Amino acid sequence: MTDRDEARETLRSDAERNRHRIADAARAAFRELGADAPIKEIAKRAGVGTATLYRRFPTREDLLAYVFADRLTGCEESVLTALTNPDPWQGLVDHVNHLAELQLEDRAFTAVFLYDFPHDSPVSRSRTEAGAALRRLLQTAKTAGDLRQDVDVDDVMLLLKAHDGVVRWSSEPEQESQRLIERFLRSLHT
Repeated sequence: MTDRDEARETLRSDAERNRHRIADAARAAFRELGADAPIKEIAKRAGVGTATLYRRFPTREDLLAYVFADRLTGCEESVLTALTNPDPWQGLVDHVNHLAELQLEDRAFTAVFLYDFPHDSPVSRSRTEAGAALRRLLQTAKTAGDLRQDVDVDDVMLLLKAHDGVVRWSSEPEQESQRLIERFLRSLHT
C-alpha cells in the first residue's frame, strides 16, 4: 500500500465516522427540535462544520431519509404485510399498532413521517406506494364488512397526529397510547 492509498483509506474512515456522528446528532436534534431542526445546530452537535455536513448530506431531505430510512421503509413493509393477512381487519389493527410503536420508540418519527419530501424523492415515492396500499387495505376491510364505509386514509393520519400528542405530553405514554389506539379502532369497527 502506498502513502497515497493509506491517506485515501484514512480519509474514507474519517468520512464514515463523520457520517455516523452527523446521523447521531441529527437523530437527537430531530427528536428534540423536530424535522426542521437547524442544520447549523446538527453540525455543531456532530462536531463538524456545515460544509462537511452538506458534503455528506446535500439536502435536509437526504439527511432525514438517511436517519429514518429503516423506519420509513418499515411503514411500507408493515402495510404490505397487513394486505396479505387473510383477515383484513386484523391486518389493519396490526398496521396501526406498528405505526403507534414507531411513534412511541422515536418521538421525531411523526414529524419525519409527515414531512413534505420532494415528490421525486425515494421517500416520497415510498410514502405514495404505502398510501396506495393503505387505501387498498381500508377498502378490503370495508368489503369484508369490518370497517365503517366512511373511513379513509385521512382518518389514519388524524390518529397519528393525535397519538403524537399523547406520546409527547402524557406522563404514561404507553398506557395512554394503548387506550387511544384501542378506542380509535373500536370506533371504526363494524
